[in-house]
Amino acid sequence: MRRFISSLFRALGNLRQSWVVSTITTAIISICLFLVGGYILMIHNIDNIMENMQGDVRVTIYLRDGFPMSDTNFLQDRLTGLAEVESVTYTSKSDALVEFRSMLGNDEDLLEGMDEIPLPASLRLTPKPEYRTSEGIHSILGKIGDDSLVEDIQYGEDWLGRLEKVLVVLNTGAVVLGGILSLAAIFIIANTIKLTVLARRDELEIMRLVGATEAFIRTPFLIEGLIQGLTGAIFSLGFLVLLHKFVVKGLAATVFDIIGIRSLEFLSTNIMIAILLSGMFLGGIGSIASVGRFSR
Repeated sequence: MRRFISSLFRALGNLRQSWVVSTITTAIISICLFLVGGYILMIHNIDNIMENMQGDVRVTIYLRDGFPMSDTNFLQDRLTGLAEVESVTYTSKSDALVEFRSMLGNDEDLLEGMDEIPLPASLRLTPKPEYRTSEGIHSILGKIGDDSLVEDIQYGEDWLGRLEKVLVVLNTGAVVLGGILSLAAIFIIANTIKLTVLARRDELEIMRLVGATEAFIRTPFLIEGLIQGLTGAIFSLGFLVLLHKFVVKGLAATVFDIIGIRSLEFLSTNIMIAILLSGMFLGGIGSIASVGRFSR
């Protein structure tokens, strides 16, 4: 414990003496983590938008006229019992007409004078979240089969297919771009920390000559790296908070309605903790690796 406290004070003293290089190192760690965190924040909100769009997936089953209500009830109960189905609601012809009138708005007068309701009754089926895909919908359609009560089934097949392609592209891009940003951050941070070690190369050589152990030499550098990494991570989170507030304030409520979300979410607690730990990890590993190379 006494050795650790001694190393801590030496590390703080070194940071104070070489505050310019330490500040540059901390700033670069902060910028790198800000870029990575900003990317994660963007992907997180894009995923939320896509999940909201997938949540709108519905299957509309249009029913033939001339069948008794008992047949409709039997079909509804059968569909409700399927493992892939979350809920099934019945919409009568009159209810469908009311909905259609509301959709027409000021043009609802176009329906005046109709002797009969032109819209069919329907069952509106909501799949469970894990089945709101083309494969899941086809599984449900296969279990519906060729029921004589069913006239037509619609679920936006083209729209769902395009949405799934967008999700594949986004997920692939997330992995590739995230990997590139992370590697770039590690490379930049490691090379920046080397500047700190190079600036004190004479000190390392003197410590070697007087017989200092590896632990005695490396521990203060490790603590310096951890402090720099943690400080940089804290600053990066602060910048991300400001960025999030700026973007949310800059977007009107109508924009959120258009993209299907209430507001942009910030990073979860787990991700923020991961950023703080990543900063400490990058700073600590970068210091140890640099000392290991230049102290020999």
